This record gives sequence, structure tokens and C-alpha cells, in this order.
Amino acid sequence: MGVPEYRVLFTVDIEDYSSRTDAEQRTLQAALGRILDDAADVARLNRRAWQRQDGGDGVYVVLPAGTDTGPLMDVFVRELDAALGSYNRRQAEETWTRLRLRMAVHIGPLHLDGATGWPGQHAVQPARLRDSDPLRVAMRELPEADLGIIASSDIYRDYITQGPGHPRPTLFRPVCVAVKKQVYRAYLYVPRFDLATVTALGPYDPEDGTEGGDPGPAFPPLPPYPHGGTEGTRAANVSYGGDAFGGDKVAGDKNIH
Repeated sequence: MGVPEYRVLFTVDIEDYSSRTDAEQRTLQAALGRILDDAADVARLNRRAWQRQDGGDGVYVVLPAGTDTGPLMDVFVRELDAALGSYNRRQAEETWTRLRLRMAVHIGPLHLDGATGWPGQHAVQPARLRDSDPLRVAMRELPEADLGIIASSDIYRDYITQGPGHPRPTLFRPVCVAVKKQVYRAYLYVPRFDLATVTALGPYDPEDGTEGGDPGPAFPPLPPYPHGGTEGTRAANVSYGGDAFGGDKVAGDKNIH
């Protein structure tokens, strides 16, 4: 086993992808690729050096060693949100449907020599955060938003709070993410919206010191889907199947020690 490398990771996922027709999914895939590439180029994130897994309704990216999180969280996020807004207003394609993204950002030591992927807990965490209930609730409570972001405690503590740049720490809302016998403290950010006003996030407010242990009491169920979806379809991920790509196939010990 090789030595793990300290890397920035992010993953994005198209909201409500599985309810679209084949033609609509194809259009969404193409739009997602263009928007990500354009935002990366503006932020000078050297996307040609990315290690990237595409999965139909989303993308998982390991950024090159030494990547500065400032341009990622500031310029890249700003360009991504602006491009999504433009795409959704133009409605240019015949098979256009609205494109909204959930995004998770994390940093940590990562094994890059796995046989079929990136083994280890740090590879799993971004997908768990991206698919978490707090981020889904925030997006449903803010229907005009095009992009919702959840940052790990590592990203928030070591980079967001240290500034300078945007977004400022006061724009993030801390949440508790409980999934698969793990608890994560994470931080929500929805560009252009004030999360402090989203009362539905109250049940996910973290207790001091919460992270890494067994989950506490069950959180309340999510509110009904606005477009006729059901709870049975909430966790469906057409291409990835589960926590990560290929149906929870990220290898290695997934517990936080």
C-alpha cells in the first residue's frame, strides 16, 4: 500500500436526475460537463490534472497536490452558481430541464493507488455529505437556489475560517450529519441565500463536540418532494448506487477513528 497523499476532494450530483427522461438526462450530463469545465478554467484549477470519476448524474474529483482551496471555494463556486443560473434562465435546449447541484468539499489523506478507486474514509465522506439530509432539506426549502454546498469540518476550520476571500464563515450554517453509524459536523452554504432563516434545518443543528461517534436520536423525515417524488426514491443514485461510485465500492475502513 502506498503512502496517502493530502488532497482536496469535491463531488457534485444533479438533483432529481432519476425522474428525467433519457433525452433530458443526456442534456443534463452535457450541461454539467460544460459548466464544470468552464468554472474550473476561470478559477485556474488545472482540470487537466484532476483525477476524475464521472457517473452520469454527477462527478467526483480529486484535485492535484498543492491545490489552493481559495479559488475552489471562491471563484469556482461563484462561477458554478452563475453558470447554473444562466443555464436555467435560458432554457435553450428542446430537452432542457432545470439543473440544480448538490456539492460537497473535503480535504484529507487519500490513497490514490486503489485497484478500482480511492480507498479509505476520506474518499467516502464527501459522497455521504453530498447526499445528506441537511443539504437536501436546504435545497428543498430554497427552491430558487441552483447550488447547495456542504463543506467538511476540515475545510471549514482550516480554510474557510482562516480567510481572506469568500465565502465568509458567517455565511455557513453548521449541521450534524448522521449516516451509517457515523456522525459528521459539516457546514452548509447556499450562494445568495441566508441559511439562518431556514427553520427546517433546526433538527440538524449540532451539539458541541459532535463528530465521529454513534448517531443520536433519529432525525425527522424529510418534507414531501415538490415534484411528485417519494421517500423511496430519495436515496436513489442511478449511476453511483450508494455512498460513492458504483454502489459503496470505495474500499477500506470507513469508520472515523
